[in-house]
Amino acid sequence: MGVSDAGAQIRDRILDAAAACMAAGGFADSRLITSIARIAGLSRPTLYKHGGSIDEIKAALLRRETERFFEVVRASIAGARWTTDDVVDVLVTIVDHARRHELLQAALRDSPEIVLPWFTTRADVVIAMAKAHVGPVLTEAIAAGEMPAVDVDVLVDVLTRVVLSLVFTAGTVDADDPDAVRGYLRAVASMWTGATAPNPA
Repeated sequence: MGVSDAGAQIRDRILDAAAACMAAGGFADSRLITSIARIAGLSRPTLYKHGGSIDEIKAALLRRETERFFEVVRASIAGARWTTDDVVDVLVTIVDHARRHELLQAALRDSPEIVLPWFTTRADVVIAMAKAHVGPVLTEAIAAGEMPAVDVDVLVDVLTRVVLSLVFTAGTVDADDPDAVRGYLRAVASMWTGATAPNPA
């Protein structure tokens, strides 16, 4: 095993330990760094060397969980057809997964000042990740004739913003009411899947 592989394994141990601590309600605990080191089986100097400060560990954990979240997104998109029902089902799955994500909800509860910027004022990072993960899947679907030749970047950008809005911001839609969310998403999806060129005058 190389040095870089060993370092990566240590970082994974740190993030796994951080996830366990934070999900258990320790996201804002002043002794969090000690708890992470104990669960990871590392000394504090080793933890700082490979994980950085507590804020750096939290940021790295959020990035890792976001990457894993997009794996769920990719799986939900695979095989979906370009119909309003399928698009709505995919979006509902994504929103529901995010709203039920134990670590994310713990982070929002205990450290919103760290989490919310990641998905609001710094949402460009998440949108870029969405394009990287989802864009190729949609491009392949277009090439296979399974969906119309839409602008993939624009589509992913818009739908990512819709999902982020439902998960992280208050609005006119009751995001805790699945029927309300489904109705709203159906209206949004219909704008894309049902769009047709205007008839010539």
